[in-house]
Amino acid sequence: MQRTRIVLIILFASISLVGLTITQSFWVWNAVKLAEKQHNHRIDLALEEVIDELVAANDKEIKFKEQPIVKAGCENVTFFSIIDTVLLAKLLAKYVDYHMLDENYEYAIVKTSNDSIIFASTPSISRSMKKNAHKACLSCLWKEEYFHLEVYFPSQRKEVLVEMSAWLILSGIFILIVILSFLYIINTIIRQKKLSEIKNDFINNMTHELKTPISTISLAAEVLLNTDNESSGERIQKYSKIIFDENNRMREQVDRVLQVALLDRDEFKLTKSDFNFHELVRETVQNLCFEQCQEQTKVNFHLNAELFNLKADQMHIKNVVVNLVENAIKYANDDTQIDIFTQNLDDGIVFSVEDNGIGMSPEATHHIFDKFYRVPTGNIHNVKGFGLGLYYVKNMVTAHGGRVEVHSEPDKGSRFDIFLPLDTAI
Repeated sequence: MQRTRIVLIILFASISLVGLTITQSFWVWNAVKLAEKQHNHRIDLALEEVIDELVAANDKEIKFKEQPIVKAGCENVTFFSIIDTVLLAKLLAKYVDYHMLDENYEYAIVKTSNDSIIFASTPSISRSMKKNAHKACLSCLWKEEYFHLEVYFPSQRKEVLVEMSAWLILSGIFILIVILSFLYIINTIIRQKKLSEIKNDFINNMTHELKTPISTISLAAEVLLNTDNESSGERIQKYSKIIFDENNRMREQVDRVLQVALLDRDEFKLTKSDFNFHELVRETVQNLCFEQCQEQTKVNFHLNAELFNLKADQMHIKNVVVNLVENAIKYANDDTQIDIFTQNLDDGIVFSVEDNGIGMSPEATHHIFDKFYRVPTGNIHNVKGFGLGLYYVKNMVTAHGGRVEVHSEPDKGSRFDIFLPLDTAI
């Protein structure tokens, strides 16, 4: 998939997701406002029914024994002779319960002309109720002056949200699922695109790595076929040696790929034995340097571990050493210096390979243990490989109960630290 197409897909999908989220948020907000209107309507109905009962009680001249509580300084005593505050409190409680409203409310009787409170349900009634209170006119009870009843529900918004909580929570969960799914899909597309590019590079590298020995073998075989009986045995031996070496080289490349395939399927088995790790390191590094090191390459051994006998799979541990030292050689500068360390730590041994090569960026160090990943070298293409070595190292060390750490800076070299338990059976 082309990069431009992926960018367009992500762009349009992002716009759609933002639009969907905004639209859903708009509908949620409207739903809350509608629920508040419905709640207000229920309050208004309750107040109307309270007033109707007060009118009915007044018409029947029902009197209660309880004396009304009159605010000090009130001159409108005659008004309270027809408005029984005890009855008012009972009616409010009755219809608040009937309409399933919040029982936490405050109310007051207010003189309309000067907006003064002449009766309140609590001595210290909140002045904020004046702004959000629900009002009902009392002129049907008293026409000499205008009074009205104000009722305030402090937790009205909270009550509405509680009533809608199930719907709001489900809506939020679904939006979150859509967002997370979108991010996962985009991340998967990007990873698949990257993986596709890496695999293409792997196929190209592998084709090149196999094509070279095949061409060399073909050429050497052709020379041998054209050799007459009088040719010297030395020439035959020379070209036979070329065929043998190139065949081994090709087999090693195939073996590496097969080893990684076994790792992916978890089909590899560790054959553990006791061996001298220092001896294995020295022999492996010396053989590698004999075959691959340049004349200016310098290898320094600092084998300081006092306990160096491992119980592990010798073949795989040797391959770990080979991969780390090969990388130090491949990514070296002109004057290559490789330092190899060992030390004991926490019932194990730490094996370190440090070089003064080209180093790596912080971004590269986060991916070097990924399958098929190769450190970019700009326009220089002299570093061969499939990007499987460090992936193999990480998996093998982990299989032995160890761990791998890397420290690197561009143009300052790299250091790989491998910790292995002395007895990997634990």
